[in-house]
Amino acid sequence: MRIQDKVAIITGAAQGFGLAIALGYAREGAELYLHEFEENADELEKVAQQVRGETGQRVETGLYDITSGTAVAAMTKEVLGHFGRIDVLMNTTSGGWHGRIFDCTEADYDKAIDRGQKAYFLTCQSVGKEMARVGHGKIINITSIVGKLGPGGAIPWAAARGGVDSMTAGFAQALGEYGVHCTALARGATSQRDLNHDYKPKDIEERLRKLPFGRLGTVEDLVGPAIFLASEDSNWITGSVVYADGGYTVVAAFDDEYRATEVPYRGP
Repeated sequence: MRIQDKVAIITGAAQGFGLAIALGYAREGAELYLHEFEENADELEKVAQQVRGETGQRVETGLYDITSGTAVAAMTKEVLGHFGRIDVLMNTTSGGWHGRIFDCTEADYDKAIDRGQKAYFLTCQSVGKEMARVGHGKIINITSIVGKLGPGGAIPWAAARGGVDSMTAGFAQALGEYGVHCTALARGATSQRDLNHDYKPKDIEERLRKLPFGRLGTVEDLVGPAIFLASEDSNWITGSVVYADGGYTVVAAFDDEYRATEVPYRGP
């Protein structure tokens, strides 16, 4: 039990990564506070019931718009009221966007930044302050390879994730003197989440052919690294972006789904 009796907040817990990590943490002995946005209330309760039923661990839930500092402060206070402390913060929320960049609206961009970057800042700041007060804590921010590779069909998402990568380094530096760790865990493309577009079979086959292991990831592939980063085994790691992507960044295997069919040659 690598995180026995640790208290962990997981934001965005009704989504695929949140559920997988919640189960992984609970199986390793953690007590959980699972967060979601109001529109995902039903899914959150299902996740909480599943985790309780499969592991027997204590699970509390809360619905907050964590793009608001007031809401984040209230959530932090609620968690402390339930458990008396916070040992781990696992951020998983996102506002991913795909499409031709000329079709991206201001509202699309704002949502990507608000849920995929601003929410991370506010939770790291609020929970980090409590962790600094007691002199320990682990913050893990789920990010993505798009923050490094910058695909043209996902610029708002890439901007949010690149911001999280830099923010993680900043929080690691700011909180390190208080004994608090902050790391980012970057995922690659996952079969459950990233094949919802109108991909042609030959496009999927070509992408898989390029990847080192010949397959996309699953949400479960992040569970082991997420447990490691929350445990004492990672005590000499902070400020890093840990890539759990199956080698995706090695080959940069993005497709050209949103690129013009014919791009004129403009010479050297």
